[in-house]
Amino acid sequence: MCCAFYFSSEEIMFQNNPLLSQLKQQIRDSKPHVEGVVKASDKAFGFLETDKESYFIAPPDMKKVMHGDKIKAVIEEANGKKQAVPEELIEPMLTRFIAKVRFNKDKKLQVLVDHPNINQPIGANQLKSVKEELQEGDWVVATLKTHPLRDDRFLFANIQSLICRKDDEFAPWWVTLARHEQSRYPVQGQASYEMLDTQTREDLTALHFVTIDSESTQDMDDALFIEKIEENGVQTGWRLVVAIADPTAYIALDSQIEKDARQRCFTNYLPGFNIPMLPRELSDDLCSLVPNESRPALVCYIETDMQGEITNKPRFLSATVQSKAKLAYNWVSDYLEQQENAWQPETAEIAEQVHNLHQFALARIQWRKTHGLLFKEKPDYSFVLAENGHVQEIKAEHRRIANQMIEESMIIANICCAHYLDEQAKTGIFNTHKGFDSKFLTNAHNFLMANFANDENRAELEQGYGVDNLSTLTGYCQMRHDIEPYEGDYYELRLRRFLTFAEFKSELAPHFGLGLTGYATWTSPIRKYSDMVNHRLIKATLANQPCEKPADEILVRLQEARRQNRLVERDIADWLYCRYLAEKVSEKPEFDAEVQDVMRGGMRVQLIENGASVFIPASTIHPNKDEMEVNNDELALYINGERKYKIGDIVKVQLIEVKEETRSLIGNLIS
Repeated sequence: MCCAFYFSSEEIMFQNNPLLSQLKQQIRDSKPHVEGVVKASDKAFGFLETDKESYFIAPPDMKKVMHGDKIKAVIEEANGKKQAVPEELIEPMLTRFIAKVRFNKDKKLQVLVDHPNINQPIGANQLKSVKEELQEGDWVVATLKTHPLRDDRFLFANIQSLICRKDDEFAPWWVTLARHEQSRYPVQGQASYEMLDTQTREDLTALHFVTIDSESTQDMDDALFIEKIEENGVQTGWRLVVAIADPTAYIALDSQIEKDARQRCFTNYLPGFNIPMLPRELSDDLCSLVPNESRPALVCYIETDMQGEITNKPRFLSATVQSKAKLAYNWVSDYLEQQENAWQPETAEIAEQVHNLHQFALARIQWRKTHGLLFKEKPDYSFVLAENGHVQEIKAEHRRIANQMIEESMIIANICCAHYLDEQAKTGIFNTHKGFDSKFLTNAHNFLMANFANDENRAELEQGYGVDNLSTLTGYCQMRHDIEPYEGDYYELRLRRFLTFAEFKSELAPHFGLGLTGYATWTSPIRKYSDMVNHRLIKATLANQPCEKPADEILVRLQEARRQNRLVERDIADWLYCRYLAEKVSEKPEFDAEVQDVMRGGMRVQLIENGASVFIPASTIHPNKDEMEVNNDELALYINGERKYKIGDIVKVQLIEVKEETRSLIGNLIS
C-alpha cells in the first residue's frame, strides 16, 4: 500500500498504468461522498451546501463548477480541514439563461451571465440563426453547451437569440420577459371575426349598465346594473345584474387564438403597458364593454337581503347588453367622498347606480367581515413612466370606495359561479386555498399557543387552535378573527409563512384565504383563460349540453403561468426601482419601512413610500455578529439576548447604495 501511495504522486510516470488507476479509484471510492449545491463567494473559493453541513471548495476546484450547480463531491482532508472535491455534475445551474455579450482582449465572443453570484465570463458561439451582428453589452438568450464535470471541457455556451441592444430603454421589460419565456407581443388575431354562438340572447340593452375602471382601461370586461327589491314600498334587498364580456362567442375551441390563450393564461399587466392574452381587436374593441355599444355578454342575476346575504339561487343567461357610461374609480370615489370640485354624475340614472352600488358594497363588506375574511388594506404601487420608459414617479395607490364597489360585486359573482358550476356542471376551474400547509400545522399551533394562551384560556385554545381545528375552514376563520384586533402586521406576516399556496382545481373546494366555501372566477374572460373555460361550461349548462372536466394540464399551466406573471412583475419592478432611486442615492434619502424578513445576513424591508425592497446588512445593524441571533420561530433578531427587530416592525432606513447590475438596494438602519 505504501508503494501505491508513493506512485500515485507521480502521475506523469504512471498515468497509463491500469492497475494504478484502479487502485486510485478504489481509494477515492472509499472516501465519503456527498451531494449538495455549490455556493460561490466573492473570492475565488466557494462552498458545497448540503442538508447537514457546509464544505469548503478550493479555488482550483471552483473552476470546474458554477454557483448553483448541484453536484456529487468526494470529501477529503487538507491541513486537518474537510473540503469538497467536485466529482460529478447532477444538475447544472445553467441550461437556458440570460446574459450580456462581451468580447475579451483577443476579440473572442463571451457571455456574462445575468446572475448576482455568477461572475466568470463564459466562452460562447453565435448560432447561425442569430442574424444580427452582436455588440458589447447586448442582451441575449444563451444555452450551456459544455460543462467541465460533464464533458471534460471548459464552460461554453451557444447564443440562441438577441433580446435587445444594450442601450434599449425598455431592456427591463424585454430582458425580464425573455428570462421567463414570455412573449412581448399580443396574440396574433384574425382578419375578421364572426359570432359563433347560436343560442338566443336576451336583450338587456334597456338596463342602465355602467362600467367603473381606471381612466386608461380599454379592455372593460364587466358592467353592473343594480336595483332595489321592494315589498309594499319597503326595500327588502338588492338585485345585482353582473354582465361580463363574452369573448368565447368569437373564439373557436380549435383556433390558434384559443391555443395561444391557453398557453399564456393571463393578460400581463406591466408598468407602463399590458400584453393582452387575446388579440387587441377582441380585448380592447369587439368584446370590450365600451359605452353606448351593444355587446354579447354572459349575465348573472344575484339577489340579496339588506345585509348582503344571498337569498335566491343565481340565474345565468346569455344576453346582449349596452353600457350607458364609462366611469373611473377616482371620479366615483371623489364624488362619494364629497371632495371639492369632484366629478358629478351626468344623469340621474348614473347617480342612482353609483349610490346603490355604494350601499350594496357596504353591506357586502360587512357580510364578508362576519362570514368570511377581510384583509388589512395595503397600497398598490404604480410607476408613472415617460414615453422612453424612464420612471417619473412612483405612486402609492390605496383602494378607495369605488374600487371596493367593483371588488365586492365581482366577489359575490364568483361565489355564485362556484356553486352554480358545482351543482349544474359538476366541474369547473375553482380557485382554492387550504390554509396552513399540512407540514406546518403543528408549527402554527405552537406559535398561536405561545403568543395567545395563558393559564385561564389554555384548555380552550388547545382545542380552538388544535391541528384538527385549524385545518377546517371554520377553525381557520375563527383564528384569523382572533388576531384582527392586534395592532400591526406581525401575527399575520408570521402566520403567512405557514400557509400553502392557492391552487386551481376542477372540483369545488374551500378558499381559506377568502374564508369562503367556494370560489370560481368568470368575471375576467378577456384577461384570464380559466374564466374562458368557466364561460364555456356555464353556456353548456344553459344549452343542456354535456360538460367536460378541464384537463389536468390546463390546471398545471394556469398555476405555472400565474407564478411566472408574478415573477415578471416583481423583476421589472426591482429594476425600475433601481433606476429611479439611483439618481437619489447620493442624497442619502431616509424612508419609513416595514420589516419583511429577518435572516442571518441581515433584514429585508419594504419602503412604505414607494414599495421598494431594501436589504439591510447585518454588519450595519450591530458591530459584533457574535452578539446577534436570529430566532427563526419568531422571525426576529435578538441582540445580546434582547429582541430588537421582528417582521412587521416599522423602522427608519437610509438608502446608501444602488446596484443596478444585480437589481438590489442597500440601506442602513437609522437609530
